[in-house]
Amino acid sequence: MTEQKQSTDAVETKHPQQPATPPHKPKSYGWVGNTLSIAISLAIGVGVLYLYYHGQQQNAELRAKNLALQQEVTSLTQQQSADKQSLDAKLQNMGASLQQASSQGQLLDNRISDLQNRISAFSNTDIENWRLAQASSLVKMAGRKVWSEQDITTAIALLKDADQNLAEMDDPSLRYAREAIMTDIDSLTKIKQIDLDGIILMLNQLSNQIDNLHLANKVEQATSKKANSHEITASLSDWRQNLSNSWHSFMDNFITITPRDNSKEPLLAPNQGVYLRENIRSKLLIAAQAVPRHQVKIYQGALEDVQSWVKAYFDTSNPDAENFLENVDSLKKRPLSIDVPEQLSSQPILAELVRKRIYNLPHSAQSSNSKQSQTGAQPETQPEAQSLSTTDTADQAKTSAEEI
Repeated sequence: MTEQKQSTDAVETKHPQQPATPPHKPKSYGWVGNTLSIAISLAIGVGVLYLYYHGQQQNAELRAKNLALQQEVTSLTQQQSADKQSLDAKLQNMGASLQQASSQGQLLDNRISDLQNRISAFSNTDIENWRLAQASSLVKMAGRKVWSEQDITTAIALLKDADQNLAEMDDPSLRYAREAIMTDIDSLTKIKQIDLDGIILMLNQLSNQIDNLHLANKVEQATSKKANSHEITASLSDWRQNLSNSWHSFMDNFITITPRDNSKEPLLAPNQGVYLRENIRSKLLIAAQAVPRHQVKIYQGALEDVQSWVKAYFDTSNPDAENFLENVDSLKKRPLSIDVPEQLSSQPILAELVRKRIYNLPHSAQSSNSKQSQTGAQPETQPEAQSLSTTDTADQAKTSAEEI
């Protein structure tokens, strides 16, 4: 304490010795400093305000951008959730479709396995039955070809196909059936076939030769002679003779005198020859249509009409007419039908085999007799059908061809 007092005393004693004098400042610079200090303060304030305002604008922009980003993030989040939901739905649909496809595949596999089991269940007996049934149908078709169309070539080919089916079965018990087929083939091969196509071609050739025939009408001969006797020349000095020939030619054509002979057929006018030739062509066409149908009456009647018309109205002394009549006479002598067997011996045998092996029916004599009667009655009913078609064609021929 004494020391502190001594120090304070010492300090107090020192101050009186050094009088305190204020610093000397020039009075002329006082207002400038104040002005500068004010200006600096104002500049600092303006700068602080500017920085504050600019900071507020940046903060506002940042808040707006932050809000936009938040909205965009929200929309993206919503879209992502929606996409996720749609993707989940698609995945569920795909899963359901895959499950359905797998079930359908399983069903198809079951069906395929069932079909495979059915196919494997087929035995050699079923195949042999099918071949036997095919052979029986081929024999029946051969019989129809023989009786309805008299097509021996096609019938033989069908019988050979039936024998081939029986041979592929390799069954010794079918030997007697094959022997019956061979017998039928041999019997059909011995039948002398008719060249129906050649007859039709010959009839067409005669139809083309009709224009070469000359009418036997004396009117054409007289007019041709008179036309030759009254020829007109081109010389002026023969004007008297040309005038006389013109007059006589006019008078000859104005009044025509036709001499008659003792023939019963009426004479034809000069312009009726075209109709006569066309009627002969129609008769030849009727005969050609009757050839494949084996209509003998229509064929013979048409050729007889052609022959009678040519002899009555054409000059038979002409070589063309003589050749024409010879061809018509040779065609009349050619047959259109052939002698075919009443039934095929192999048809009832194969029918009985089909009855036993395929249908497992017992042997019935009544059924076999009925089948034989049916096969035997088929050729008998065929001529009736032919006769009906013959009468129909004859009526058509009468209405189409005009009688002279």
